[in-house]
Amino acid sequence: MNYKAFILFLTPFLFSCHNKHTTSPNLGDVHIDSIVYYYDVSKDKAQTIDSRQEAIDKAYQQVVAQQNDTLYVKVLYRKSVLHYSQKQYDSLTYYNDLLLAKAKESGDLYYTGKANYLKAYYLHAIQYSLDSSFYYYNKSKNNFLSIPDSSQVGRRLLNMAHIQQNCSDYFGSKETTTEALQYLDKQKDTNYIASAYNVLAMNNLKLLNDKDATLFYKKAIEITKDQKNLLVYKNNLGTVYIGTQEYQKAIELFKGILKDSLINKIPKQRARVLDNLAYARWRKDTLDVRNDFLKALEIRTKHNDKSGLIASYTRLGEFFLQKDSNEAISWFQKAIRISKRVKNPKGELDALQFLMRIQPNDIGIKNRYITLSDSLKKQELQVKTQFAKIRYDDRLKSEEIENLKVIMAKQRLEVSIQRTQKIIYLLAGIILLLAIAFFRYYLVQKHRKEKEIEVYETEKRISKRIHDELANDISHLTSFVEKTEDIPIVSTKELLGNKLQNIYLRARDISIETATIDIDDFEGELINLIQQYNTSDVSVITNVSEFEWTTIPDYKKIAVYRVLQELFINAKKHSHCKRITLMVKDSDKKRVIKYIDNGKGCNISTIKTNGLVNAENRIENIKGKLTFETSPEQGFRATIVFQK
Repeated sequence: MNYKAFILFLTPFLFSCHNKHTTSPNLGDVHIDSIVYYYDVSKDKAQTIDSRQEAIDKAYQQVVAQQNDTLYVKVLYRKSVLHYSQKQYDSLTYYNDLLLAKAKESGDLYYTGKANYLKAYYLHAIQYSLDSSFYYYNKSKNNFLSIPDSSQVGRRLLNMAHIQQNCSDYFGSKETTTEALQYLDKQKDTNYIASAYNVLAMNNLKLLNDKDATLFYKKAIEITKDQKNLLVYKNNLGTVYIGTQEYQKAIELFKGILKDSLINKIPKQRARVLDNLAYARWRKDTLDVRNDFLKALEIRTKHNDKSGLIASYTRLGEFFLQKDSNEAISWFQKAIRISKRVKNPKGELDALQFLMRIQPNDIGIKNRYITLSDSLKKQELQVKTQFAKIRYDDRLKSEEIENLKVIMAKQRLEVSIQRTQKIIYLLAGIILLLAIAFFRYYLVQKHRKEKEIEVYETEKRISKRIHDELANDISHLTSFVEKTEDIPIVSTKELLGNKLQNIYLRARDISIETATIDIDDFEGELINLIQQYNTSDVSVITNVSEFEWTTIPDYKKIAVYRVLQELFINAKKHSHCKRITLMVKDSDKKRVIKYIDNGKGCNISTIKTNGLVNAENRIENIKGKLTFETSPEQGFRATIVFQK
């Protein structure tokens, strides 16, 4: 019993003996295993053809019952192949059509390609419908191109090249074979590559290029790993040597083939070699090789080799051409009859050509030859045109597909670019918003910090002045009151009043310096500031009232006011000047304010230690510039420049 069958037989018992707590096996899996088992048996060439057919039938019954699409196409393909092997052509076409429909339905390109190949092979080998066969080989090729399966593509192209060669389309066959070689794999497709070289050799031979024919036959012989094909290629090379009248080379080659024991297992091929050997010997030495020709004919008759019979009859007719014309005519007529029976017009033409030499005055033979020759040429032209159209349409379709792919690729690229642009714009927008938010926050924080610093500095300055000026005066006033017991009351009141008046004036000055600025009346506020320091001791010269201040932004007005206030305070405290000049002018959308006093001046380095540092910061904050010019005993100059 086969070990697989034994395991399948034993499986139910193994499951029944399993622990009762174990989960039962999935029945679907058991059925699948059974289908796979029968499928494998059907592929086993060690089994008889009947056993294989029985196995595939069982696999088919189970796969239909299980409705397993994956196994269904595999089983259908194997079933179709086996029907072909048994020459059950009706069953072949039925199940192969089922396979083609199911494979298309499921989108299985591999088995669609296989089904188209089987259909093409049947049309080629059984129906002799070469144009239809060529069409389905081409469809199969395209199916495998889409997978892609390079080897299968090359093999289908090779099938197409064979058909073109059989239809005398030798140039087309050469082109198709050359294309096939581009797809065949040098490692796993060695025998197919050898077959391609054989086709190229035959095409070159028919195109009277004996040199290239010899070259390609030798290449086929060199690389083939199939011993049967090796004998075929050697025999073909021998026919080239006959054509080039290298008869001795041909004879040696044919004798070498006949020494190979394998040739006895290929009777049709053995008959070809015997026939070719007899022909080469006869052409070389004009020997009587009648028996050798008849021996080849006997083998061909026994094995019903109709194509071989046409060759034998024609060769025998040629052999008797100079010996016995009636015998020759008899053989040629036999060649014509069988050629008509198997629809081989080339065989009939060859025989007619010889008959015209024997019977040159027979108009019937000449007319038949001309009619058949014209018909064959027309048919070959139609077939060549059909082949060319199929290839052309296929090329156009491929170009359309490629163009469509290019268009789709461009569209995808455009969509991708647009998507990328949108993402970039979105990111740029987000970054811009974040930047705006950050700078806004930064500026707010900076402004807040500056305001805090300003408030702190103002408070510190006010605190210092109150401490240094008012607190000391009040302390002196308190001490004065405590010590006025011996001073007359009138004098005490007068002195006390003067001191209180002085404290009041100082407190008022501090209040004015830190008071809120009325932006709406900025020019008035500025003039009031100047008037505070325009006293009998200090003369202030200015032209601020001659300029328009309403167009200046409020924050710039405040900064300018506080800086001028700092300059006047600095003049009063430190400069001891007698004259201050404050001049304003406009230049190129900028406002320039120049401050000059004739005080004692100072070292430029001391500016960093007094309140004028804050003044410099204020002007920088309004994108302006504040510069100082001073030196001891040379007065003090300051220039403010800012955009209006």
